Amino acid sequence: MSESAVPATAEPTHHHTGRRVLVNTGALTSASLWRIGMSFILQVLIARRLGVDGLGHYTIALAYLNVSQVIAELGLPTLLVRDLAQHPTHRRSYFRWLLGIQLVTSVLTWMGLITLTFVLPFAPVTAMSLWLVGASLPLYAITSASETLFQAGERMELVMGVEVLVNTLILVFSIGVLWSGGNELMLIAVIIVTQAISAILCLVLLARSRVLAAPQEHVHVQLESLLRRTMPFFGLSLSDVLLQRLDILLLSFVAGPTVTGIYSAAYNVVRVLMKLIQSFWKALYPTLSRLHRQTRERYDRLSALSLRFGLVAVLPVAAIGFGVAPELLNLLFGGDYGASARAYQILIWAAPLFLIEVYATTLLMIEHQLRASLWISVVHILGTVLLLPPLTQLLGANGAALAVVLAGSLGSALSLYLLHKMRLPLRVKRFWGLGIATVAAGLVAFFLPAFWLATAALAATVYLVLCWATGVLTVGDFQTLRRTLLSSEAK
Repeated sequence: MSESAVPATAEPTHHHTGRRVLVNTGALTSASLWRIGMSFILQVLIARRLGVDGLGHYTIALAYLNVSQVIAELGLPTLLVRDLAQHPTHRRSYFRWLLGIQLVTSVLTWMGLITLTFVLPFAPVTAMSLWLVGASLPLYAITSASETLFQAGERMELVMGVEVLVNTLILVFSIGVLWSGGNELMLIAVIIVTQAISAILCLVLLARSRVLAAPQEHVHVQLESLLRRTMPFFGLSLSDVLLQRLDILLLSFVAGPTVTGIYSAAYNVVRVLMKLIQSFWKALYPTLSRLHRQTRERYDRLSALSLRFGLVAVLPVAAIGFGVAPELLNLLFGGDYGASARAYQILIWAAPLFLIEVYATTLLMIEHQLRASLWISVVHILGTVLLLPPLTQLLGANGAALAVVLAGSLGSALSLYLLHKMRLPLRVKRFWGLGIATVAAGLVAFFLPAFWLATAALAATVYLVLCWATGVLTVGDFQTLRRTLLSSEAK
């Protein structure tokens, strides 16, 4: 990361850099985990207070909002974080352009959402939700542009402060709405209000921080060149959000709010796991990138260990979750979500497939194989588009879950092929032992007639014992991981 914004009186560069990396990594990870937690709690409360249809309407609105935010950004934040970190004197000029472009694209995207409500067969509540949720986009443009500068200035703690405060306010205000008898549309209004607070707070922090400190140069920005350079970043951002939200978008007009609500209860639990998987590989990305440049042997070793540890962590969650699904979803959402438990038992197997996909895309990006990485996302998205509508019509929420798993299988199969073709780390030591431990844990969780928490604990114990007995996990693996990480930091 660039240190050009550090004052001349700063302490030695390597000390400052080390502390700043820790602060930035910790801030972004904390903000991400907080957002995941607040969102999950809110989804559970909505499911309990507003029922299946209410959860369906709200999830649909959020899915369209997430995709609309990415469209309105046009990939510019990712591009400009990189460029403005290297050229801090250009920040003021580019901020004006960035804010202006995103305000225009946010309004156009809002108009596009409104147009969709006349074209697609949405339920009236869903249509009105899209009208309302689009109103938050211009406010989001201010937040996005400001946070781009915070990240370029290596001030991730400012991003964390805004994200933590706003997501906390969303939960608090939404609880107030739910307990006062409010509906889905009032919950959407909460998003607009909190986005306005976020925009104001970002502008205040921008003015008070040194992110735009002098000297600042006037830069002639060529709009056509800027938009052309941002297109690859836009493609990656759009494919990423579609991988996470395309199922809900398709269900919104293929099946309607009831089936979407049944599916969403299962989806929201699995999505927490998928977000954690993303965070895992995102945290490893800088270290793997350094090792790739420094020493291939350590890079290969850490890649293989990370894949194995990831599978060791995710597979038992899937197997045990499959066994205790009815009790788990009843605890979270109440007694009206039996159908969601069946969908969850299918959908949970998308998580280990997703782990393989993210592993492959991470390594391909490090290897500068951006096009191959993008192909994995394209195949996964196409699989979802082709499989989800017919399977949903045939099997309802279970069909939607099956389509997502099958699409993930296609993406994972391509991932494995590309990793093998490019001779990237792929082999998982003692995979047969891992498979035996996973099956055994799943059987214990599914058949043992006991309280679900005791069942899950016993299944996890069986899993760990078998992993240790078959050599899937050893003391040496943890020592090797520690040595690899420490040696990379030392360099």
